Amino acid sequence: MSTLTESLRPPQTGSPKSLIRLTPAGLAILCVSLIVATSFVTHRFGATPAPPSAAPATATAANPTAANPPADNATPWGDLVTVDIKLEQPEEYVSFENSENRETKWVFSGTAAGTLRQLLGGCGFTAPQLDQTLAPEHLTDTATGVVVTPPDDVVLGLAPAAREKLYTLLAKWPENKPMAEPYHLPIDNPSSVLAESGLPEEMNTLLEKLSYVRKGHRYFSDGDLLLNRLPDRDSRLKMLKALTNQTAVLARLRVGPATDIDKLLGYWGATPGVRSKDLRPLFESVRAAPGGGTISLLYLLPKFARERLYTFPLPQQEDSPRMDCHWTALNFFNDVPDDRLQDNTYASNHIKEHFYQIGKPSACGDLIFVTNPQGEVIHSAVYIADDLCFTKNGVNFAQPWILMRLERLRDVYTFDGEPNVLYYRRKES
Repeated sequence: MSTLTESLRPPQTGSPKSLIRLTPAGLAILCVSLIVATSFVTHRFGATPAPPSAAPATATAANPTAANPPADNATPWGDLVTVDIKLEQPEEYVSFENSENRETKWVFSGTAAGTLRQLLGGCGFTAPQLDQTLAPEHLTDTATGVVVTPPDDVVLGLAPAAREKLYTLLAKWPENKPMAEPYHLPIDNPSSVLAESGLPEEMNTLLEKLSYVRKGHRYFSDGDLLLNRLPDRDSRLKMLKALTNQTAVLARLRVGPATDIDKLLGYWGATPGVRSKDLRPLFESVRAAPGGGTISLLYLLPKFARERLYTFPLPQQEDSPRMDCHWTALNFFNDVPDDRLQDNTYASNHIKEHFYQIGKPSACGDLIFVTNPQGEVIHSAVYIADDLCFTKNGVNFAQPWILMRLERLRDVYTFDGEPNVLYYRRKES
């Protein structure tokens, strides 16, 4: 590979996550740009309900599912049993959010107040909406542009097309975090995210009214307005928890009487940090149980992932490492995390020295880079098996380490156009 160079540059999408720049040659030049996350909780990663599970999960080897186990391993990793779950933030973390008296703000960086009427008119504002929004009491000139605090009536009254155009414009400036990092909602049933929250029905109606569709995906950016309409702190926390839940995957490996254990060991035992000598007795004991059984994937992962999966980091201290997606992916094989991987130059050189590009992931531990249309890597994850990856979606402590489906990962990071996905493997593998 040629020499890697480093470049700190602003994100194209306003994302708070790390950006790695890949040239079409694939890491001919790698530029790492890290941006501190101060997002409105977890805009881009919550609020999508779990799709139907691929198969029912079983809890123990003594309690296998009724389904007949396959005659042999159909895949190198074996027969996975998965179920999709909703994982909510701990209430202690949601409580950090100031949920009272939140004010809607639209920041127009590098924009003169005199041009706003034309800008907003081009988005589809009506004449009365323009007059209300541009009243002097709603405008604040700053050294870098104009801040608009629109009346609630204007926000509620925007036509869907106007909201989509305006929020697409605002998303270009990272100061507009609700637009740059919106909640993802189900395309056909957006209000379903609040179905089990116990909140008033009018919240469901408002959520659907304020959502908007862009490039085939439905988003929501007006959390402040909804929170201000709830009567007490408890209901506001319910709203935040409902909006910020994430879809994670629980996975187990089914081992039946006819399972080829040597084939399983060839896949899972080849993962650095996982010992075949420990897995063989476990596989054999489960296979010997009546009807076989299942084993949690936790037992099949290296120490770093095993200790963190389905957990939330502690709130960051001043000297804490920046535990984002790249730090997570590059530390996957490390028993003791290497905090130098949060440094731009060091991380770039580490990838150059230890990884090479492949066309398709086929081994536990292969790296996944999701790139936007500009060629920037907006997310890193680790391939586990089948359609599952190990990931942490964001830098802040409100983001857990989870297993996620690759299709869902692409969906979450589809914002400025369809993402591209690149794969890399350790040279030592």
